[in-house]
Amino acid sequence: MTKLNTSTMFSAGKIIIGVLCVVVIIGFVLGVYGFLRGLENPPKFDDTKITSPEAAEFSEKIQNYVVENIGQPIEGFNADIYLRAFPGLFEADFDGVETWEGEYAYANGKLTFERTKAQPITSAEEAISKEGHQTLFENAHGRLGIKLSVDEVVYGIIAQGLGKVTGTILLGPTCPVVKDPPDLKCADKPIFGEFIVQNVMGSVEFTRFGTARDGSFEVTLPVGEYYITWAESQGLPGAQGQLVNVIAGETSEYTIIFDTGIR
Repeated sequence: MTKLNTSTMFSAGKIIIGVLCVVVIIGFVLGVYGFLRGLENPPKFDDTKITSPEAAEFSEKIQNYVVENIGQPIEGFNADIYLRAFPGLFEADFDGVETWEGEYAYANGKLTFERTKAQPITSAEEAISKEGHQTLFENAHGRLGIKLSVDEVVYGIIAQGLGKVTGTILLGPTCPVVKDPPDLKCADKPIFGEFIVQNVMGSVEFTRFGTARDGSFEVTLPVGEYYITWAESQGLPGAQGQLVNVIAGETSEYTIIFDTGIR
């Protein structure tokens, strides 16, 4: 009787192990099949759900550009891919851009990804959604110029859309009374320091640059309009800065003077 029970238990154990092996094999096969299907059919976006025709056109053009120059991304189009493909895009352009499972945020000079959806987490969590492409278009369009066409915006974020801003940044007046002829001791002084490039509203920081000791500077930026302000302007009267316009392939020169308030 004992031998029979032992033999029966042994046979049952073999059956259970066999069933588990079959389940594991089936799971593995399904996983491989799903992966291969993903390679054949990478994530795509339905632009028909984007309310703005301009944003839909923008989305199609930049995705086609990525596919032609980098290749079809398996997990969708994310910020990293676009930043590699378009030198004229800033990380700040992705602020508030929605993804399949979250949203990008730009703060303190750093771009981060924040999940807004619960489990499960997928490998395409940072892929930009239809709504996200709308937001990206609005951000880039607003920075480069709201009067630009879609083609001009796309042109502005590719390599040919870069330009330079050069010049001198000064602080003055340095004396309460301006004399004629001018007193050299009262000439405007060059500022040696750090400066911030913002959007025209002064609400978003794009990058920073430093001046030489003679106040001269040079910074390369994507085409568009920007506001340059001093990072250490405490003590100066009012909010001060200079609007600059970056033209593709050209160098724009400015003399920027920060007012001391001395009269």
